[in-house]
Amino acid sequence: MGWKLLYHLHRPAKSCSCSSDGLKVRLLALRCFAVAQFITISSLSAQDPATVGQFSPVMTWPYKVVHAHLLPTGKVLWWPSFDQGDNPTLWDPSTNTNTPLAHVGANIFCSGHAFLPNGQLLVAGGHQTSWVGLPNAYTFNPLDNSWTRLPDMNNGRWYPTNTTLPTGNVLVISGTISSNETNVEPQVWQSATGSWRNLTAAHMALPFYPFMFVAPNGKVFCAGPSQTSRYLDVSGSGSWSSVANSNYGTRN
Repeated sequence: MGWKLLYHLHRPAKSCSCSSDGLKVRLLALRCFAVAQFITISSLSAQDPATVGQFSPVMTWPYKVVHAHLLPTGKVLWWPSFDQGDNPTLWDPSTNTNTPLAHVGANIFCSGHAFLPNGQLLVAGGHQTSWVGLPNAYTFNPLDNSWTRLPDMNNGRWYPTNTTLPTGNVLVISGTISSNETNVEPQVWQSATGSWRNLTAAHMALPFYPFMFVAPNGKVFCAGPSQTSRYLDVSGSGSWSSVANSNYGTRN
């Protein structure tokens, strides 16, 4: 008994060393625990649908969606393809319901679309048969879900591109008139006058749905599908200028 007491009385130096080592072990364990908790929380956060989103189960809709636009109202205007193209429908994400809208009066499959500054959607062109486009143009008003027909374009357009310009006007370009004829004349819809301005000096045969973007210099950049990229100046009667060739051929 006395020997054990003597032993413990003489143990402090060694005990201090062990205590220091033990503290290090406990600190290391604490760090590992904290890292594990952080990873767990991060993993749960990464899987949170509110953070990363999630897919719902497959839903049955009345038609196959081909064209769709998110409206200023938060609802989605969409319509199907080919012979069913004149079936515009409004989807409400808050209730997950589809409501049929009034028919446009023409098949707007394969049309071009872009928003005007007032929130209305300008739809240009459409489908008669494959490759054969319509000259029709319409606006859709999301406030009362109504369609308004505009003056016809210069000719049919099947797969044209609409681009909203800094002025609020809309450039409509390309699209086919028939299987062997492309609409080469760009046009600008002028909201203030309710009329089309033809870019008669900017004729260019471009592929389906050319990739058109407003550039910082105010011109419209054509990034494809053709290998040669270009600027279109929409002022006056219009003019093209080449920019550069991409590394590959047509990208469609």
